[in-house]
Amino acid sequence: MDHTFHRMVLFDIDGTLLDTNGRAVKALEDAFTEVYGVRPPNDGRLMDGKTELAIVYDFAAAAGLPREAVPPRLEALWEAYFFLLPQRMSAEHITVHPGVKDLLRRLNAMEGVLVGLLTGNCEESSRLKLSAAGLEEEFALGAFGQYHESRMDLPPLALEAARLEWGTVFPGRSVVVVGDTPADIACCRPLGWTAVAVATGRYSLEDLAAHQPGHLFANLADPRVLNTVLGR
Repeated sequence: MDHTFHRMVLFDIDGTLLDTNGRAVKALEDAFTEVYGVRPPNDGRLMDGKTELAIVYDFAAAAGLPREAVPPRLEALWEAYFFLLPQRMSAEHITVHPGVKDLLRRLNAMEGVLVGLLTGNCEESSRLKLSAAGLEEEFALGAFGQYHESRMDLPPLALEAARLEWGTVFPGRSVVVVGDTPADIACCRPLGWTAVAVATGRYSLEDLAAHQPGHLFANLADPRVLNTVLGR
């Protein structure tokens, strides 16, 4: 296939492609408890749309740890998390959302379309989740949340990865982000990207519509999704 790209489609993972049904959060909580010696309280905190680094700082605040206590043990935390995650989460625990596999297959078969990730997950937790879901071969690049608290920091990482790995520079109108949270929508705006929102996560169609995405669908099985992400 010709590797001259004219469009980049970036997918969020949790809530958009798949759901670990609480297994990943439990693994991160357990890793945090092991490394920092205190368990974050289960206080119903909203984690959708956040990077895993931001979630770790949320855990620390909820557990009464000062912010400065986090960085010295952060690498140990990731090591513990990546060890626990595959133990707690296998294929039978994963829900792949409707339309995901077919859409990825069709996009990857098209010339000129680069398919990647824009996710709050760390690179390794992304790999583990996608592998458990049978989706690990579908993505050519990724922008990950291991070193960034704000999702707003991730779009430039995706552009840099495309430039370095594929030698392609994408103008704003040629990039689409598919996600399930207001944060996915918001991160598109500074670069003029198109946000395609899907109500397969915590947020309803009405919730997402209030944030004015470029396009909105109940799920990725909608037959209009393919042409929408291709800008047709």
